[in-house]
Amino acid sequence: MSGIDERAGITAGRRPEFDVMRAFVVAGLVVFHSAMVFASGVSWFVKAPQPSLGFTVFLVWGSLWGMPLLFLVSGMAARYAMRTRSAAAFARERLARLLVPFVVGLVVLVPPMFYLGSLGQPGFREPYWRFWLSFMNVPALARELLPSGSWTSGGMSFDPAHLWFLYVLLVFSIVLLPLFAWLQRPRGTSVTGWLAGFAERHGFAVVFAAAVPLMVTEAVFGPDSNTGGWERLAYVFPFLYGFVIASQPRLEAVLRRFRWQALAVGCAASGALGAWAAGSSGSGAALGSGVPAGLAALQGLAGWMWVVAIMGFGGAWAARHRPGAGTGRNVAAPGGSRLRRAARYGNEAVLPFYVLHEPVIVAVAWLIVRWHAPSPAQYVALVVLSFAVTLGLYEALVRRFRLTRVLFGLKPRPSPLSASPQRQLPLAAGATPNT
Repeated sequence: MSGIDERAGITAGRRPEFDVMRAFVVAGLVVFHSAMVFASGVSWFVKAPQPSLGFTVFLVWGSLWGMPLLFLVSGMAARYAMRTRSAAAFARERLARLLVPFVVGLVVLVPPMFYLGSLGQPGFREPYWRFWLSFMNVPALARELLPSGSWTSGGMSFDPAHLWFLYVLLVFSIVLLPLFAWLQRPRGTSVTGWLAGFAERHGFAVVFAAAVPLMVTEAVFGPDSNTGGWERLAYVFPFLYGFVIASQPRLEAVLRRFRWQALAVGCAASGALGAWAAGSSGSGAALGSGVPAGLAALQGLAGWMWVVAIMGFGGAWAARHRPGAGTGRNVAAPGGSRLRRAARYGNEAVLPFYVLHEPVIVAVAWLIVRWHAPSPAQYVALVVLSFAVTLGLYEALVRRFRLTRVLFGLKPRPSPLSASPQRQLPLAAGATPNT
């Protein structure tokens, strides 16, 4: 496969706009998880005294596309990483960059969130060390990490909180590794090339068909509020789609071509889901419980269409602003270097930011909900403070020290004498949140 696809006008190398998009989605989780504090029909670690239905509708919409988009972009990052690594090296890297921060976060960051949530319960007086021992229930941990395990936040056994993403992504990466390696071989490349041509010929029908596996999975298993509002198995499809899309840039052109149709379908399906969420919240039922199979399938359709629309519009914008766009030449542009710098920073920061953001939100929310202020003002303060504190912790405690970099899934920072542009691109390609 050549370095440039002339028809799509897209380089086959590292795509900084997708690193920026991934960082934007992870940063947006601060906006999303902060709304959990104020939404009705949602249980969380810390809750405002008077939850609001408006935040609930916002959560329903955000849950449709946030995590599926993150898995899709992570699949693309996996494809870029495997361009410069063997399958064995890719597996070792994923273990280091996902398993290590998962264990560190599970031991250090997750228990305090549940402890703060328990402090709001009447009569709770347990010291933290005893709470931590009961929370870190090793048999329950081993049992509930299995595919049939159930992650519930109601008990004192094991709950990975937001770190489920790291574990699920690690499992998908290892399980799909043989398929990913095959897709990079000549026969696999011919298959993805045929798929790209088929999608170009049949258009939106192929885009719609890609939603069917998600719709079936959601209809059969139902949404899970503990894994981003989706059944965890459903995420394997956007992850795989991302890898295939990164393998065939012509598929990006298909997403751009049908972005408006996808937006229309996504809006229509989201409207139906929003109406159901409003009615469910008014009845006092927990959001995500008792979802009919038809509505669960509709979530699969809506979520995929939003992902296609976001990727399509983002790709159209990037194609217009790419250096040399419309000239057939890849030239330097003043904004290009800024985009690359932002992409490098975001690509490195995204995993530690993800690991840190939810404990920070819980801690800040535990103080803010006690303020005598309207909910919108509390929400804005929670978003701003949580983002600033999370980024500050990353800068002050993670980014600058070798030990914390390793614990949070980053490679040790190379010395100025050993760093070179040729080495930086493969390094960035593997520094996924992995996520």
